[in-house]
Amino acid sequence: MDWLFGQGKTRRLSVAVAFLVLLDALIIRAADPPALARLRDVAFDTYQQLKPRVPADDMPVRIVDIDEAALAEYGQWPWPRTLVADLVEKLEQKGAAVIAFDVIFAEPDRSSIGRIVKTLPLDKEQAREMHRLVEKLPDNDEVLAAAIRAAPVITGFGFDRKAGTAPPRLFAGVAHSSGERDAREVPKLIAEFIPQQAGAVKTIDVLEAAAKGNGSVTPDVSSSVVRRVPMLFRLAGQRNEDLFPALAAETLRVVQGASTYLVRWSGAQAFRSFGERTGVGEIRVGDVAIGTDSHGRVILYDSGHLPSRFVSARDVLNGTVPTDKLEAHIVFIGTSAIGLQDVRATPIAAAMPGVEIHAQIVEQVLSQVTLQRPDYADGAEFLYLAAIGLLFVLLLPRLSAGRMFLVAAGLIGIAILVPWLAFERAHLLFDPIYPPVTLAAIYVGGSAISFMRTERERREIRRAFALYLSPGQVDLVARNPAALQLGGRQHEITVMFTDVRGFTTISEQFDPAGLTRFMNRFLTPMTDLIQARSGTIDKYMGDAIMAFWNAPFDIERHAARACEAALAMQSHLVTLNAEWAAEAEAEGRRHIPVAIGIGVNTGQATVGNFGSQQRLTYSCLGDEVNLASRLEGQCKTYSVGIVVGENTQRAIPDFATLELDLILVKGKTTPIRMYALLGDTLVAGNVAYRRLVERQAEFLALYRSAAFAEALLAIEPCVAAAEALGWRQGYYDMMRARVDGLIDESPPDWNGVYVAKEK
Repeated sequence: MDWLFGQGKTRRLSVAVAFLVLLDALIIRAADPPALARLRDVAFDTYQQLKPRVPADDMPVRIVDIDEAALAEYGQWPWPRTLVADLVEKLEQKGAAVIAFDVIFAEPDRSSIGRIVKTLPLDKEQAREMHRLVEKLPDNDEVLAAAIRAAPVITGFGFDRKAGTAPPRLFAGVAHSSGERDAREVPKLIAEFIPQQAGAVKTIDVLEAAAKGNGSVTPDVSSSVVRRVPMLFRLAGQRNEDLFPALAAETLRVVQGASTYLVRWSGAQAFRSFGERTGVGEIRVGDVAIGTDSHGRVILYDSGHLPSRFVSARDVLNGTVPTDKLEAHIVFIGTSAIGLQDVRATPIAAAMPGVEIHAQIVEQVLSQVTLQRPDYADGAEFLYLAAIGLLFVLLLPRLSAGRMFLVAAGLIGIAILVPWLAFERAHLLFDPIYPPVTLAAIYVGGSAISFMRTERERREIRRAFALYLSPGQVDLVARNPAALQLGGRQHEITVMFTDVRGFTTISEQFDPAGLTRFMNRFLTPMTDLIQARSGTIDKYMGDAIMAFWNAPFDIERHAARACEAALAMQSHLVTLNAEWAAEAEAEGRRHIPVAIGIGVNTGQATVGNFGSQQRLTYSCLGDEVNLASRLEGQCKTYSVGIVVGENTQRAIPDFATLELDLILVKGKTTPIRMYALLGDTLVAGNVAYRRLVERQAEFLALYRSAAFAEALLAIEPCVAAAEALGWRQGYYDMMRARVDGLIDESPPDWNGVYVAKEK
């Protein structure tokens, strides 16, 4: 391939490749396929996750939640309409400014007495008597209608392509401001830009007629994530001029006492469009302007789920909710109960109650903190891409690789930073993905020949060292051959030592080939578990493993990663033992269960290449490394599976750990505290774990104060607490024997520190 890497040919080929990448990128951007739009949406979701909307504390929006507590108190949904009427009346008494139902009452109440009577097996005389009694009782729907009529209530309807086309009731008209456009063009604009639905599911007439408004509870789900909510809809089979409002829009109308929606189209005053038909510019309702995209949709600026928005329907019905939580507030009635399945995914929340989306839209509009993607965004992004891409192509053969990289990094950085600043400071949405990705593709494509030459050299290095170094070390050497020099650096790491208990006895049952297979089956998954959590294998020492974290690369939460690996290794060993037991039974030999001890410690160590000019090993040295080895040795003494040092324990406050002892290990002059690692955050949240920690603290206090008789009695509560947690190891048997011995022969200089007799 030397012909490909000639100096002149490389330069010309680089320019040609870069120009083709730019041309393809511009064609794709002009077509703007759905996949590209989805990519932008994901980027905008990330923006909201980095900086979600923060509602003001005085936002007058509340959600009365038909939650699990309310369902437990008043029974499953749907409730009798008389109970819903009671809810409406209590909200009205609390001074709610408007009450909007994120619920569709699509059928008459089946629990009304009149409907129940029809299902009873009565003879004619009984039926006549029962009907006379029923006629004197109010129908449940009429009771709810009366409550709705007396309060500022908005009913809900939904869209469903399988439903009928009977239109929901309209309570307000829609006016249009099209500016320089002929008014006759408005119907065309409506047909082009306002989303149409195939069918509607509406609230029954008696309730709908009693309400002050009627709004759609169906958000626009163009994907699995709700990102935009239309404020107006068309319905198939109805006039285009009959536009149906969203629940949020209707809520804003009713709370202001407005009677009309004003749609301001592009070309109207303050919405110049230079002769282009770009759709809706804004929707006004009363004194409030609703900023929308061209299709009349509000872009959801997600705050995430906020419990402070919610008031349980149970508290409203039993009268325990404070008046100031509802007085003069916009109140939505909906549900967060999982069983009712009204949950949606939003840019921030994987599962948010649908009613909270309506509440967020109202909050956005009232605070005027909304997201906008300007009409000119597509054109601006295209022109920017064309200009900067062409500059790339022209500079590529004229600048050195280093300078070209700096130029590329600078322009790509600007393409990422400017959209973020536009979002953060002006709430404008510009694509932060496609332009910088395209620029990177142009740079990489134009530099592909040089990359190919460099990669060929790296492959040679990898091939030479892959058999001697770990994959991470091979990559390090390939990027930086100078790393092969002798030397180290001081760095905080977490070190792990593991050892198989009774390995000599286990190995005696195998021939050399069988022992090799056994060790491979043990070491391979254990190595995978360590490396899957970013650990570096230092060395294998027969049946033992030494590994460390946070070198050669920095790793966040390296102590936690090491502890996760230790727990996973002990868990996987259970599976391996089951497999080995089955194999031993099939082969007619005795199975010896395999147990391992794991010691983990965190601290400063010297990390680097050690050895000689002829042979190197990447390893770690230092007192904290030695301590990790000593801790692993104490697993056998204290009959526990995982022992961690004090530094590690402090670095994993959310894990379940248990102080074992204050011990002076071999080679140390200062006692250290050591801890058993019992489990992860799930175990740490267990009440039984907290009880065990309390009992253990009481035991250790007695033990260290030389109150050995009392300490012996304190062991039994510890054992009971450990059993309740499911922690069944031999620690307390060992400590019982030790305390027994101390009772018989108490050392005169006892200071609560145990001096280790073994490494």
